[in-house]
Amino acid sequence: MPLRYGVIANHLTADPDDLMGVVTDNDTITTEKIVEMMAGKGSTVTKAEALSVIEEYEYAIVNAIKQGNNVNTELFKIYPSISGVFINDEDTFTASRHAVKLNLNAGPRLASAVSDIELRKVEVKGSMPVIQKITNVKTGAVNEDFTSGQLLSIMGSHIKFDEEDAEQGVFFIAADKSETRASNVFKNKPSELLVFAPEGLSGVFTIEVRLKARRSSTLRVGRSNFDMTATN
Repeated sequence: MPLRYGVIANHLTADPDDLMGVVTDNDTITTEKIVEMMAGKGSTVTKAEALSVIEEYEYAIVNAIKQGNNVNTELFKIYPSISGVFINDEDTFTASRHAVKLNLNAGPRLASAVSDIELRKVEVKGSMPVIQKITNVKTGAVNEDFTSGQLLSIMGSHIKFDEEDAEQGVFFIAADKSETRASNVFKNKPSELLVFAPEGLSGVFTIEVRLKARRSSTLRVGRSNFDMTATN
């Protein structure tokens, strides 16, 4: 399958004629699907055995990260970092002001696959919402973290929504799939939203903008292609 992409207006540059490419309508492959693909190649390993090995592999990686280590494999590199401001040499990590982040980069084997990706340009469907940049207004951090209870700027295309419809809006999706809707909206425009992040959030979140086109009941979803860490 090719990587499908389209072009939309780029609201992040000064030139009003600039366009940007966005990936669209591509499949998501789960662990179960990967195991099925392995079995389809004639592997002698059963599905149950493969899932068991993958579970142990993932457990070992998580355990290594919990111990503060970097992880470097042929597929990916993971290393922790700390965000937040330290006020002096004596200051120490405080959960309300700092956060541990995990940075993930492609390893050599995965990086080499990029050159083999087949591309196909398609028309972007209707007015699908697209998130291009999220800025923590308090700290100035871009696409990195947000401060609970503080203002967040979301730049993109076709992201204006109906604030009176509870199905529409800005949603913060946690790792356990629980979601919190931003209830305090300061600015609601097609290319920029200013919302106050919900109070009390902690952990890593994906941010979604959900909306319905005029005279339509179909929910359209724009999702950040990066995770953001909640800080206080």
